Formats: sequence, C-alpha cells, structure tokens
Amino acid sequence: MSVAVRSTIALDLHSPAALRRIERDAAARLAPHTLMARAGAAVAHWLYGHLPALASAGRQPVLLLAGPGNNGGDAYVAARELHRRGVLVDVWQLAPPATDDARWALGEALAAGVPVRRSPDTWPQPNAYAWIVDGLFGIGLSRPLDGAAGALVENIVYAHACGTPVLAIDIPSGLMAATGLAAGPVIHANATIAMLGACPGLFTGVGRDVAGEVFVAALGTEDLTATHAGGGVATNAPSAFIEHLPRRHHASHKGSYGSLTVLGGHAGMVGAPMLSARSGLMTGAGRVYVGFIANDAPAWDPMHPELMLRHAEDLDLASMQAVGVGPGLGTSDASAACLSRALALDDTPLVIDADALNLLAAEPTLAQRVRRRKGPTVLTPHPLEAARLAGCEVANIQSDRLASARALAKQFDATVVLKGSGSVVDDGARAWINITGNAGLATAGTGDVLTGVIGALLAQGMPATQAALAAVWLHGAAAQRCVLEGAGPAGLTASELLPAIRTELSILADPAQVPQAARRCISA
Repeated sequence: MSVAVRSTIALDLHSPAALRRIERDAAARLAPHTLMARAGAAVAHWLYGHLPALASAGRQPVLLLAGPGNNGGDAYVAARELHRRGVLVDVWQLAPPATDDARWALGEALAAGVPVRRSPDTWPQPNAYAWIVDGLFGIGLSRPLDGAAGALVENIVYAHACGTPVLAIDIPSGLMAATGLAAGPVIHANATIAMLGACPGLFTGVGRDVAGEVFVAALGTEDLTATHAGGGVATNAPSAFIEHLPRRHHASHKGSYGSLTVLGGHAGMVGAPMLSARSGLMTGAGRVYVGFIANDAPAWDPMHPELMLRHAEDLDLASMQAVGVGPGLGTSDASAACLSRALALDDTPLVIDADALNLLAAEPTLAQRVRRRKGPTVLTPHPLEAARLAGCEVANIQSDRLASARALAKQFDATVVLKGSGSVVDDGARAWINITGNAGLATAGTGDVLTGVIGALLAQGMPATQAALAAVWLHGAAAQRCVLEGAGPAGLTASELLPAIRTELSILADPAQVPQAARRCISA
C-alpha cells in the first residue's frame, strides 16, 4: 500500500545512500526478488485505481518505460500485474536489464505475454496512452540525461504537456534525488511513488514542479526505514512545532502576547515593514511597532491603525520581546546604524531579512556580531541573499539547498530559512523541507510577510526554530488557501495572505473554535 505525503504529516526523508542500505538490509531477510515484486505490485495497484474506464476495460493501453536498473524491473513487474488484470500494456525498453532483479522481472513479464520492445525513435500520437509509467532511472542518477535517454524523456514531457498523465517510479527520471536539481531533461509527473522512503529532492528545487503528488510505498520495511531515519532531514509539518504554538487564554491581555518591532522602510520602501508589521498583528502579537529609516514615513496606517509607527531611532528596542530588521531597510549608513542597534540587543529574539542580510554580507564586523549574540537569531535569505552571505554564486546555493542552509546556519550560529521552492529550515543540527505553498508566493512582499509572522511567534515566546517552522508552514498554507478560494496563483498579492495566515493559525491552535467551512485539508 502507498501512503500520500501530506503537508500535515511529517515524514523523515532519506538520502539515496540510506535508501540503498534499507534495500540491502531488507533483501537480506527476504526471499529473492521479493522487494521488486512488491514494488511493481504497488505501482500496478495504484495505477489501476487511477485508470480511466477505457483503460481498465482493456481498450486503451498504458505505456511503461523500462530503464536498465531496478526501476526498469519495477516497470516490468507492474506491466505483468496490469496485463493479468486485463489492461493493455506496452513496454518500451531503453536498454537491456543490468541487474539480477531486473532480469528476473523481464523474464516474468515475457512469460506472462507482456509485449516488450526497444523504445522507438519516433513517437506516436501523444494521446495514444491512458497513462505513462516512468521506470527509466532512479535515485542513483548523478548526471544530466542526454542521447537516446534525453530524447525519450523530452518526448514524455511533450506527451505530458499534451494531457497524458505520468506516474514516476521512485523519482522522475532526470531529477537528482538528494538535491532536487535537474541539469538536463526531466520527466514531469502527475504522481511519484517513492519505494521504501522518499528523498529530499522530491520536495525542493525543481522537484516541487516535476514530482506531482508524492506517495511512499514502504514495501513492508517500516522497521528498517525507522532505523535508518537518522539523517536529520524531514518534511515540515505541524507535529514539528505545534506543542510550542502560543495558546490564547481568557485571563490574558495584550502584554501576554509580546511586543514586536519591525525596523526598515528607507525612502521609497516604507511598504515593506508595513507588510511585516501587519502580518505580525494577524499572527497574534500583542503590540506591533514599525521603526522607519525614512524621515517622511507615514504617521499612521489607515488600514491597520492598531500599528504604532515611529522613526527607528525613537523606539525603545530593549522593551520588545522580538525585533525584525531588514524589510525595505536599504544599505545606507543610516540603515547600517539601524541594524547595529538591533544587533546590540544581545538577548532579544531577532529576525534578520532582506537588506539587513545584504549589510551582513558587505560588513564582516556586523556578521561577527550576529555570531556572538546570545539570543535566538533567525535569518531568512532568498537564494541571491544566501549567495551573498556565503560568498558564492546563486547556482552554488541552488545546486544543494540543504547543504547551503546548513552551512549558513553554522556560519552564523542561527536558524536559517532558505526561501524558495521547498523552503529549507535548518538550525545547524537538523533540517526540514517545507511542502506547503505554491507559485502565488513568487511576488513582491511575501518575504516581508514571512518576517512578520516569524517575529510575532518569537514575540509570543516560541523557540526560534519552531517559530521559523510554524511561520513557513502557515505562510505556504495561506497561499494554498488563497488559491483554493480563487485568488491566484497569478496575481496573488502579499496583502491577501494576511487573513489566510490568521485562519490557518486559528485552525492549528484550536480547530474546534473555527467554523467548519473554514477548515480545509490542504495536501502537499
């Protein structure tokens, strides 16, 4: 049986090497070919339940693509099982089997009467098949696809774009399992069934776009996957932070939920800290202040008059329970002085974002002060800001997002949120990949909103790592809620996230108090 990976359920992720160890240990205690038989049967079972009526009645074929390794073997077994159920199958072999298990699976398929042929150079009509099953390459792939394999994958991508659904075995061929990088052609799948366990690459980088909905088929090895779950990477889910989530009590007041200040807003950029401050209000901070760099900043916010607006130098930062610095901050001398004041708060929880990160990259003395802080620090770089902090190119950051986040967390002794497709949260010891969110977040101001959410949760007493995890989960879930309700993804604005964040937070904190109509089960 395969289990869907949902945004509300945490899942330990495994490196390709760890999955190989699980596979080896499982094979040692099972009869030969058992794992492959189970994997192929899992593919066939899932696919049979998703076939259109014509295909399940044997009137429209399913195409299965078989590579030389064990993924190809899984495809042969799946083809045999579908054939036995009366489904028309067509198996294209990219190359002869190269493993004992795959050779066994091919023999079983041929003995059952499954038609197997070499993959043709020409492609039939893209809508000729009910489904295409990708069994070409698995988690061991470490190079871009080219030649015949690359051409075949490009044909599958075209068929998928024309409406033919695709199921990937283990991982879409062409996607790097550990990193989510695809340097060449890559299969675009509607769904992926990960055998034994899932790799990080399915949930970050290009993986978010090409893997579709991810299912895990443990194949009866749950005890082994638990034993090998020590890699320190998991999907982010409420179970990672919910015990630290602030609770609201009748016997409380605004002071019970902390004071947050957002520092930023150079001339022409005052909207950024306003967005952060508004999101801080919507996330439950008791009092929220904005400290502007610009001298001609607004005196009040007509949309949220609850906010208290000041010039940055006029705020008593020492009285705050959390400070966010960076949205619209600029990189002038006044900006650097403002950041320096925030870093002087040795014990106060601090969120550093946007131009404050650029100042850290440009001023080594400021970066050293971050490392020396006693209080919790959260850094929220996007890939370009991360590259500046690390002194490298953006491509280096994106080539291994997990390693990049870990390096920054250790460099600054901070919790790092590396934003992007599958945002990574890393505290220097453990990492989480966030699987909420959508392309609606690719618009100006959404990072400022995230800063305010983290700051508000810190102000209410959450530990830094759990505040970051909760914030990125809520931020992504809010974007999904907006799209479900018809706002976006194209044209979704950062401001529209705010009430959705409040709703998602309320559901997590006390679902019994939220109207049934507002409670949605949001999948990955």
